[in-house]
Amino acid sequence: MSDVDDDTLIHLFSFLPVRSILAMRQTCRRIQLMSRTRIVWRNAYIAQVLFAGYPFPRRELASMDTAQLEHAVRRAIRIGAFWRSPEVPLREASEFHASFGTGVTDVRFLPGHDGRRLATLSKGIWSVITCWETSVGGAGVRIIAKWSPKSTIITGLVVNSDAGSDALIATSTHGERQRIELLSLAKDAKGSDTLQSLGVIDAAMRPIALQGDLLAYGDESSQTVITNWRTGEIAHLQGADEPVDLNFQASESEGCRPVSLNYNRYLQVVFAHKSILVVRARSIELFPEPVLRPPHEPCPSYRPLARYSFGWIDGVSVNVQTRGQDVDSAVKPLSILLRAESDDPWMSDTHMLDLFVLEPNPAYTADDPPQDPATDTTEDPTTSAGPGEDHARHPLAPYIFPPVHSGLSSPSVRGILRCTDIVLGPHGTAVWIMPRGARSADLTALDVHQSEVAGAGLTAQQPEVLAGAMFAGPMLGAEGGDGGEGEDGERGSGVRARTVYVRRAASGSAGNWTAMDYVEELGVVALASSQGMVTVLELG
Repeated sequence: MSDVDDDTLIHLFSFLPVRSILAMRQTCRRIQLMSRTRIVWRNAYIAQVLFAGYPFPRRELASMDTAQLEHAVRRAIRIGAFWRSPEVPLREASEFHASFGTGVTDVRFLPGHDGRRLATLSKGIWSVITCWETSVGGAGVRIIAKWSPKSTIITGLVVNSDAGSDALIATSTHGERQRIELLSLAKDAKGSDTLQSLGVIDAAMRPIALQGDLLAYGDESSQTVITNWRTGEIAHLQGADEPVDLNFQASESEGCRPVSLNYNRYLQVVFAHKSILVVRARSIELFPEPVLRPPHEPCPSYRPLARYSFGWIDGVSVNVQTRGQDVDSAVKPLSILLRAESDDPWMSDTHMLDLFVLEPNPAYTADDPPQDPATDTTEDPTTSAGPGEDHARHPLAPYIFPPVHSGLSSPSVRGILRCTDIVLGPHGTAVWIMPRGARSADLTALDVHQSEVAGAGLTAQQPEVLAGAMFAGPMLGAEGGDGGEGEDGERGSGVRARTVYVRRAASGSAGNWTAMDYVEELGVVALASSQGMVTVLELG
């Protein structure tokens, strides 16, 4: 090998799997130096990550140095191996007490720090937001900053999806007055990190999405506000006002939360292509991309272009879906992974997680004029809201309504959950909490519905676990996986959930998880419990 010229060596490296490149690195100093060049890892990224469809932080590719690129490629291959092989274990990177005496109600990874920084929200006498940093290899954890205004209850927290933005966190507070506050992580006069206020919005609403300078917040019924927090420009999105049936009160003893007070609560807001998708417990609505107006001008109010209802959604996650070698400029579909709920206590112990897709509208063009809220006379699409009913397709809508079932589903135990979150990544992998069975805690302690949940390998008597599955995306291959109907005609038999993580205490019981976050491209999961513990997991 010492007689081979550099160009040929680089060409040979392009045919080797990463494990062989690392083995070759140990042969001599010249090959070690050659294996650390950017061209070697750029070729490995293209051949072994991009073509394989593995999750990867492509937005940061251009800014990565060679060492960072190598680290990211090796991690992406481990993540891909974890999802493709049930034998690949995950690693418990770190576990720490984020709160003593109270549970953690929210946990979020902070962008731009390779999955090593998190924010937690805990509520004792007063609420506190804490930013944490875990060390490389999970050797320890340190507090970066805390924010806990006196005589204030924090009612909501969202983290900016843009790592380069000044605003890191948007939070809603309830004290002498209700307001939304934008927080930045900056240095104080002593050089220590601190959470500082960038501005306040007087509104009795909750923030739900923060992307760069754009903030979305709203009420628990039909109002959504989009604002540029830096300039103060604003627009309103007016959804349908659904009548609230005060008798529609689910029983907590059956694992359902009361819903009469937040019948159509916020679940997610997605800044989609030339549009905004508002997801609530009882409806999803697609609004046109609003034109924000300065605060001294009349505030425009937009009606939805299209609307659909799945009934009562217990958990949902919407994400822009990657398909194979997508061209960056192409409009990608929106995938909707949801778990429906019911107030019927006698229904089956098995729920289904279903994947729906909103395809881009080929008739839509970016040259179409934006909807003018002052002159719009199109028919109100909110008049039809029944699940399964077809809705008129607005000619200016960037996506085709209604959402189409992809044929992919996965069973889930029906039971009591404090954390109903589902997180779906753009590459089609998803994680969620699989509850204990609803009937496993009754007076007899005998569960007559002990049948195994198909594909998940779980029974209703098992403890709460973190489950995961590949629902869509390029890792499933060109055929899109083996979803669809099984031999018995039941849809979704092709999506097999796996147990990702089970935490058992010394007594043999699992901690009650209250919050969760998952970053697919980094392969990290954070779990927060009612005991105040936070566990960070690495896939692969």
